[in-house]
Amino acid sequence: MAQDLTSRISFALLFALVLIVRNIFSIKQRKGMINIKNTGEDKTNFVIRRFLLEPALGIFMIIYFLNPVWIKFLIIPFPQFVNWLGIIVGLFGIALLIWVHIHLGKQWSADLQLNPDHQLIESGPYSRIRHPMYTALMTVYLALGIVSSNYIISTVFIMIIFSVVIRIPDEEKMMMGKFGERYKIYMQKTGRLLPKF
Repeated sequence: MAQDLTSRISFALLFALVLIVRNIFSIKQRKGMINIKNTGEDKTNFVIRRFLLEPALGIFMIIYFLNPVWIKFLIIPFPQFVNWLGIIVGLFGIALLIWVHIHLGKQWSADLQLNPDHQLIESGPYSRIRHPMYTALMTVYLALGIVSSNYIISTVFIMIIFSVVIRIPDEEKMMMGKFGERYKIYMQKTGRLLPKF
């Protein structure tokens, strides 16, 4: 029982921190927004993520926090240290997310879009990884799944991670169209989600 309460409190705090970070940078990005050309991503993936997975996650999270008796069987019996490990991994992911946002500045958009004066960022985390934003988000989602200690919430986060991975080729195609040979060279120097060694 104590582990269940600890998991829910840890999950709530970690999730709230992610929302705060995302909203702070969303507001900053909107202030600097200029005429943006939407190049789009795979529509099926977008619809599944935005209209199926995210609402499902919201519904399951409400049930999770209400904590009715009938969802007790969904608890993953992790040892306590796994919960702490999840929190540490989540905080690392959030720190990476902040670092990425700082380097992206006005280039960031929640959708696959390019500003007319879009720049190729190659500093900070982008000097080693092409998609550190996705690395950060997947790290946070994985951590939230672990910290929740709940089969359904963990499964939904894994599906969201999968939808992020599917999005990467669309983004790389978009960047290749904008930056051409320069992006090809950049791809050779960097890893997709982890540094190239």
